[in-house]
Amino acid sequence: MSKLVGVFILGILVGWLIEWIFVRLFVPNPKKKVEAALKASRKENDTLQQQNRALQAELTAVKMKQETVVTTEPVVTPAPETATTDITTPAVETTVTEVATAVTESANNDDLTKLSGIGPKLAEAMQANGIQSYAQLAILSTDDLNEKLASSGIRYSKAIAESWAKQATFAAASDWSGLKTYQQTLKS
Repeated sequence: MSKLVGVFILGILVGWLIEWIFVRLFVPNPKKKVEAALKASRKENDTLQQQNRALQAELTAVKMKQETVVTTEPVVTPAPETATTDITTPAVETTVTEVATAVTESANNDDLTKLSGIGPKLAEAMQANGIQSYAQLAILSTDDLNEKLASSGIRYSKAIAESWAKQATFAAASDWSGLKTYQQTLKS
C-alpha cells in the first residue's frame, strides 16, 4: 500500500514537472508582449515630447523676434537740381545677431526657481551645466537633463524632473497663469 502511495505521489510530481516544462517552452507569455509594446510606446512618447519641446522653443523664439521692433528713419539725399528724386534708406536697422544677443541676454535672466521642484542649489547646478533659460530647459529630454546634472551630485525627484520641460515651456511663453494651473495639477 505504501509503495502504491509513493508511486502515485511520484506520478503527480512528474506530471506537474512535464506540464511546467510544456508551458514554459510552448505557451507564449502575454505579459512580455504587453511590456514590449509599453516600452515602445514610452519611447515614441518621449520622442514626440522632445519634438514638441523643440517646436515650442522655436515658436517662443519667433514670438520674441516678432516683438523686437525694427526702427527705420528715412534719410533724404539731396538730388541734383535738374531731377527731383527722393531716395530713402534705413538709418537704423536691427540685425538678426542683435536680436539673438537680446534673446540670449534676456534668457540668461530666467529664474529657474519659479518652476516647481527647482530650488536655488539645483538652479545653480543647472546654470553651471549650461541650462540658463526656460527655452533651453524646455527642449531637454529627461534623460539629457539627468545626464547634465549627474556630475553635480544634487539630489532631485526624477518624477518632478519629468514636468520641468512642460513648466519651462509655459514660462518661456510668459504664460504664468498656465504655469500656475499646471503646477496645481502636479500637486494634486
